[in-house]
Amino acid sequence: MMTHNAIAAYQQNEVELSVYSARPVELVVMLYDGAIQSLVQANALIQRGDIQAKAQQIIRATNIISELSGVLDLEQGEVAQNLDGIYGYARKQLISANLRNDQRKINEVVNLLKELRSAWQELAQRQNESDRSVRVASHQAQGLLARAG
Repeated sequence: MMTHNAIAAYQQNEVELSVYSARPVELVVMLYDGAIQSLVQANALIQRGDIQAKAQQIIRATNIISELSGVLDLEQGEVAQNLDGIYGYARKQLISANLRNDQRKINEVVNLLKELRSAWQELAQRQNESDRSVRVASHQAQGLLARAG
């Protein structure tokens, strides 16, 4: 039991470190991961007949989607407005899925979230590549300045 507690504490610290050191775009990817994971678990719980635990996982995913929607700045244009519409649709589908134990609707939302996650992951990778390029250029510039000075 003590080993299990130590492992759980280590995993929690690892998650917290990831969150605190992540950029905003990486946090969005993590939120998608959490929602997707909850919905995959909800489907498994439906198959096992654990309706109460299924409801908790769907509520968790719905809360994550609500948070993603809540931080959108709708004045920033069409992309934010489209995301808000997608999030609203996903929440409605999950409410219905929760009431009816509808795995098809859960899978539909999982697929939507996977597509969105993929786009955000690509953006995160582009930012990382851009930052690496800036660091390399900065390092090269420092080297040139040192030789010139």
